[in-house]
Amino acid sequence: MPKLKPGTVWPKPAKVDLTQEQIDEIAAMDMTFAEVETKYGEDIAIRVGIARDPDTRELTDEDFARMRPATETAPHLVEAYRRTRGKQKAPTKDRISICLDADITAYFRATGKGWQTRLNDTLRRAVFGDP
Repeated sequence: MPKLKPGTVWPKPAKVDLTQEQIDEIAAMDMTFAEVETKYGEDIAIRVGIARDPDTRELTDEDFARMRPATETAPHLVEAYRRTRGKQKAPTKDRISICLDADITAYFRATGKGWQTRLNDTLRRAVFGDP
């Protein structure tokens, strides 16, 4: 990132205010981003870049009016995201490192997701006799 001179405003204010038709005309010219920025300002250079890209466009008020929350359009994704657990507020377990026989870990890992919880439950029953 270049060092900015004192008094530099970032982003630079637009040098001119152009209509979309004028932006499209500039986009058709053979000018680099830097050349457009120097002549017209950063905002215009960005708008020209958008106009040149066939895969994107600026969103209109109609586009925003048609937008719907993810809970309406993809409720299954929202539900899956909400089901993931976050960090515990008050951890009830200690994180440790322990060496176990390979056949023990292989047995519990083969039982699938949640194998560490099942291993913990097995140890709890062995130590405390809890059902």
